[in-house]
Amino acid sequence: MDGFVYTICFFSAMRLYLKQLVSLSMKKLFTLFLVSTLLLACERSEIAPAISPTQQPQQRLGAFYEYLVRPSATNPSIFLYNNNHYVCVDARTTLRNKLFVFFPGTGGSPEFYKLIVKRAAALGYHAIGLMYPNGSELYSWSASNPDNTQFGKCRQEIFDGTNQTLGVTVDANNCIKGRLNKLLTHLSTQYPTLNFQQFINGNDVYWNKCVLAGHSQGGGHAFYIAKRVAVDKTIAFASIDWNTLLGRSADWVTAAGFTPISKFYSINSTRDEVFSYVNVRAQLTVMGLNGVATSIDNTASPYGGTRRLITSATPAISVVVPNHNLTCLDAYVPKTSSGAVTANFSNAWTYLLTY
Repeated sequence: MDGFVYTICFFSAMRLYLKQLVSLSMKKLFTLFLVSTLLLACERSEIAPAISPTQQPQQRLGAFYEYLVRPSATNPSIFLYNNNHYVCVDARTTLRNKLFVFFPGTGGSPEFYKLIVKRAAALGYHAIGLMYPNGSELYSWSASNPDNTQFGKCRQEIFDGTNQTLGVTVDANNCIKGRLNKLLTHLSTQYPTLNFQQFINGNDVYWNKCVLAGHSQGGGHAFYIAKRVAVDKTIAFASIDWNTLLGRSADWVTAAGFTPISKFYSINSTRDEVFSYVNVRAQLTVMGLNGVATSIDNTASPYGGTRRLITSATPAISVVVPNHNLTCLDAYVPKTSSGAVTANFSNAWTYLLTY
């Protein structure tokens, strides 16, 4: 019942806001935000609550660990964007001592992206789906702004909580860096044998031990953060920062960065309804992602070593913007008749995470 009331209130509050969006791409993004919120409202009753530390089974070698953690449980100053973080460690495999951090798309929750996080864990990563402030303000403010630095300023504020712009309002407690540090601290305290403490650097994170990835808005954060700090690798699923007014990429896209461009990877649907693949292709080119865009539908891994993967596969469901979501959103990823991720997507994920 609370999910139903939430949805009605949400639509009432947002109807006027939608009228203010003049760009077609922004309307598509906002539609995605509405759909994600509806999915959250519908699924909320099916999500098991986070288990308290006293209820957790004793940790043992060779086991698979899966946790839901409320951001507010790691920092009482967090009360917005408080859907569960999702955490996996698979001690049945050799651990890499690297941290995989996945950022959901606009309005999404980490629990919509369990499959890609579980795949990272199966490949030996300490794997996290991180909840962060992922409203649509970044796009409504930046995507048709004559000041082409606004995308980067919004992303910087969401990353570290410093006051950069009027477009978003994010403080040090709620920013990506603060939330990730607090989550790692919580995990290292509650589950010390899982060794999450190896990724904590005081009040910061050892970014050089991290593989950052994300979908849509989240993919942009993964790429942006990799420009600001040196990371092990970064992967964008269906992502772009394109200024529709100016007809070009955001300024930060071509700026120098701390992570070598050789460690940037992407995967996109050529049929993406939200971000035109023509613009995506142009952006990846000006970023310097070399290599031929290679289809996972008819090419075997390792795809000639390219860092630009594409697909024209059919999504598992055809709700609004399905092609935008199919690369990693659980409900949309193509499945076999038994419900498993299809081999071409499974192989592509493994390639992106390990090549």
